[in-house]
Amino acid sequence: MVIKLLLEVMLPLFFYVLLGYLFNRLFKLHLRTLTTLLVYLFLPVAVFMKIYDSPLSGKVAGIVLFYLVIQFVFMSLISTLICRWRGIEKSMQGTFANSIALNNSGNLGLPVNALVFKNDPFALSIGVLIVLFQNIMTFTVGVYNAEASVQMKEAIMKMLKLPIIYSVVLGFILQLSHVKLNHELVTILNPITESFAPFALITLGAQLAESGKEISWNNLAISNFLRLIGGPIIAFALIKIFGFEGVVAKALFIGSAFPSSRNSALLSFKGPHANFAAQTVVTSTILSSLTLPIVIQLASTFF
Repeated sequence: MVIKLLLEVMLPLFFYVLLGYLFNRLFKLHLRTLTTLLVYLFLPVAVFMKIYDSPLSGKVAGIVLFYLVIQFVFMSLISTLICRWRGIEKSMQGTFANSIALNNSGNLGLPVNALVFKNDPFALSIGVLIVLFQNIMTFTVGVYNAEASVQMKEAIMKMLKLPIIYSVVLGFILQLSHVKLNHELVTILNPITESFAPFALITLGAQLAESGKEISWNNLAISNFLRLIGGPIIAFALIKIFGFEGVVAKALFIGSAFPSSRNSALLSFKGPHANFAAQTVVTSTILSSLTLPIVIQLASTFF
């Protein structure tokens, strides 16, 4: 399973990041153009289509979502305490918080879920709930965090100008009201959705190529530790408190161990700490190839 996880899930991620890194080194890509395309085209279309297409879990959705809210609050509080302890500047606190509280539950989480649970529909529904929750947090709280270097009113105004917010709302409205999209429209939007992940990872690699030697190793190490090890520890405690068992407990425990969110990093690419955002995603993804198999094994042992 570990080899299959590395070959089928992790290897494509690293390939696209490396591709973006090399292309920027060779051809000096225009990052502002790439990030503009991501934020205003690929990201809103992909998020809208994923929410629109995702089935909502019925039986345990409410309690699972409540668990996810509590988990998110705990991770955010820990981030706040670490920022105060480390004296991290205000403009970076939002980016640091995103790297800890938001994870890559989409293009990494769902493939891992399918691989571990052998495409079990119930386990997949838990995975989808995690993705939907993470999407909501990323494009609301995450967007606000990415603009944390400005005053609250200005940050909210900037957030409301992003199409992501409206694509999330529209996706949920159409999904919950069971509205069918026109076939021709779906045919137009699907290629954008399918190309989003590779394009986003290539952009991430291109951003990494420009990060130079500006690496805050201590903050990077703390972020990776809290995301990959602290996350599962908190999840284990909450799962025991909530009394989850079996597939639900395993899916939630594994879902807490994914690396920092690629999407939340993309939101920071126009800010002053774009390099740190890119570095947390890449390093936590690399390290998760070691930590994730351990968490998967522990899930089988504990639950």
